[in-house]
Amino acid sequence: MREFDLLVIGGGPAGYAGAIRAAQRGLKVALIEKRELGGTCLNRGCIPTKALFKAQEVLHLVQNAAQFGIKASFEGLDWNQVLKRKNQIVKRLTGGVGFLLRKAGAEIIQGVARFVDGNQIEVTKADESKEVLKARFIFLASGSRTALPPVKGLELEGVIDSEEALSLPSLPERLVVIGGGVIGMELACIFNTFGVQVEVIEMMPKILPPVDSEVTALLTEMVEKRGMKIHLEARVKAIQKVAKSLKVTFEKEGQEKEVQGDLVLIATGRKPLLEGLNIESTGIQVENGVPKTDSTMRTTVPHIYAIGDINGRHMLAHVAYKEAEVAVANLLGEKKYMDYRAVPNCVFCSPEVASVGLSEEEAIQKGFDVSIGKFPFRGCGKALIEGESEGFVKIIACKKTKEILGIHIIGPQASSLIAEATLAMALECTPQEIAETIHAHPTLPEATMEAAEAVFGAPLHFS
Repeated sequence: MREFDLLVIGGGPAGYAGAIRAAQRGLKVALIEKRELGGTCLNRGCIPTKALFKAQEVLHLVQNAAQFGIKASFEGLDWNQVLKRKNQIVKRLTGGVGFLLRKAGAEIIQGVARFVDGNQIEVTKADESKEVLKARFIFLASGSRTALPPVKGLELEGVIDSEEALSLPSLPERLVVIGGGVIGMELACIFNTFGVQVEVIEMMPKILPPVDSEVTALLTEMVEKRGMKIHLEARVKAIQKVAKSLKVTFEKEGQEKEVQGDLVLIATGRKPLLEGLNIESTGIQVENGVPKTDSTMRTTVPHIYAIGDINGRHMLAHVAYKEAEVAVANLLGEKKYMDYRAVPNCVFCSPEVASVGLSEEEAIQKGFDVSIGKFPFRGCGKALIEGESEGFVKIIACKKTKEILGIHIIGPQASSLIAEATLAMALECTPQEIAETIHAHPTLPEATMEAAEAVFGAPLHFS
């Protein structure tokens, strides 16, 4: 039986980051992965989705080239080339992960992992051969899977998940998206820009439920202007095959309604992936399908850590990277804790949405007396230059302590702008400190500076 200092189950962001860091620190490490290195993020999530998002950005730019004085004609979308570029990016990044693991000295084992007990893992390889490995420490980083709603007809041909949506052989004419969260809205916006008729069905009163209501209201208005249909407070009852289409029946305001599409995308969230791991044999306490972890990332079995999507805290790759580093530090005897107070969230829809901290509704529910500062991009010179002046930056602060409670952005390059906001919250900056910091002109971050000014006074370039 081969023995290791650390065995890592799962080769996604949490798993490979943990394996690389531990190997760099001198530990004998093996990483077990049943599919491709990179996990959902690199292969079936973050990276391929954003490759498609970039394609739709370019398409939008070409279609609007005339406003910049550029004579250009749009001759259509080459879907095969879009997929080819997406696959090339994925291959390059996953290959890079393998290179980094090997360079650090971590062993990569292809196979399916199953706990024998708290220290031993059985690996079943592609040729059905089995090997039992032993380790002093284990990282459980098996990721997550699509959470399927209790709806009849999910097994029908044409009902797809986000992974299938990223590799369609051709674009449908009509797409019904069940779920208006991050995954659903990102793909809905992408396909809508590509010319697909899209309808979104969301059971909550708004799309992107955790996001600030002012942001979601503007996003809803903007996507509907582009022809997307959104059905809110609608509960899906069934999916049926009708001729060459799929009919989705849902209930809204006590009435039964229906929409039809060539494909139906299930985008109702994700859940931790524990199936087949025999986690019961380890003694790890599991609550509601999630292994219990503390702020050091330890489970209730101290030498086993649960990092990434599997712990159900924040299913975000950038959080997974940090959780992996915290776990490695602690198994090496250091005292390091995971701090979730300043976690950025980005939604690559059109326009982009990004946030960190509390929404206005959440802040009020928690009892804060809030001050709001908001600055529209139409008052920002760089946004006008970019031709993307819809949207705003919104800062929520506590009147009493002057603490920043949350920052929300909808508009051009929101996913990049949120970095300053996250750093400000992590360093416990006040709006006044952001406002007093010199921001380069003309740039989009000036909108953040002016929103900060609006918290305690008035922005310079908007009244």
